[in-house]
Amino acid sequence: MKQICLVTLLAFLSLSTGCRKQEEITSYTVSKGASSSNSALPDMTAGPAKPTRMLAAIVPGSPQNWFFKMTGEPDQVKAEFDHFIEFMKSVTLSGDKPEWKLPENWTQEPGSSMRFATLKVKDTDPALELSVIPLPAGTDLTADLLSNINRWRDQVGLDSISAETIKESADKSPALDTELFTLKSGDEMISVVSLKGMMAGNPMSRAPFASGMMGGPGSPAAGPANPPAAAEIQYETPAGWKPGRSGGMRKAAFNITSGDETGEVTVIDLSKAASPLLPNINRWRGQVSLKDITEAELSQQSEQLKVGDLEATYVKLLGPEEAKPRIAILGAIIYRDELAWFVKFTGPVKLAEQEEARFKQFVQSIRFE
Repeated sequence: MKQICLVTLLAFLSLSTGCRKQEEITSYTVSKGASSSNSALPDMTAGPAKPTRMLAAIVPGSPQNWFFKMTGEPDQVKAEFDHFIEFMKSVTLSGDKPEWKLPENWTQEPGSSMRFATLKVKDTDPALELSVIPLPAGTDLTADLLSNINRWRDQVGLDSISAETIKESADKSPALDTELFTLKSGDEMISVVSLKGMMAGNPMSRAPFASGMMGGPGSPAAGPANPPAAAEIQYETPAGWKPGRSGGMRKAAFNITSGDETGEVTVIDLSKAASPLLPNINRWRGQVSLKDITEAELSQQSEQLKVGDLEATYVKLLGPEEAKPRIAILGAIIYRDELAWFVKFTGPVKLAEQEEARFKQFVQSIRFE
């Protein structure tokens, strides 16, 4: 439950009398289990929400897990369900890389950034593709599975599941309308999701967000099956930031608009053990078309921000000047107890430059209880 401080009321009164401060700041307390009334909306600010189906799978490995994900219009993805199952049954890990047999109507293209490969379905409009992404494996496979499956569910507006549901999935047979089941390929048990929900924009244009990214294929990966007791965060909201869609993995979210430009800020918590710093920063760099950096370069490409008695690693990532659109990420990662907190602005470069000071102020205002 959000508790709006007295400063919010004062800010409202000052606005009603025509007197506006340069930087109004509102303080909130956000419960870890809070859910927005808009929880069915997708994880994007641009474009209307559209019906979407996602087929995705996790192949466990060491030192990394392999993520396979296809997202698109429900009828398109439904038509490829049997091919997807056939394909996943053919996947085997040879050394540190997967091998597979492509269905006849699929083609393979080289990967880029975090992607190991991109597989495309021929003659589809809009184009339908499957991404293949390796991400560091955590110490607890169940935690890895749970956090990433719930991340995918969140992307299409579905509620989270429990670790017990993952155990039950071993007894389920593959079926289009079975949301979670397992396949056996060689010696590996592959967890597969078939999810139908809502997502904004072109589903295939979504950047990975997995370990986690998110992650994800796409998000920072892995979150514990039973999160630590630290249940609340407090923060101060810069003036002009409007509440966005929170709930599920999103502990807070804001939309920022300036002229015809829009950006989004999100706060997400994930398992510390499965959220190493450098791979997640390189994941963000890949999302704005920048090359990966090494551990030795990290200190030169980042800075430390004080967050109470903690520190956040902050990065400012501006996409190449020739990119169209030219996207930026302002990101901060805070490690506390068993969790990693990801604070991220995504939007046009011009808006990122404008909001950078306020973003840093926001990060440094965060407190944990």
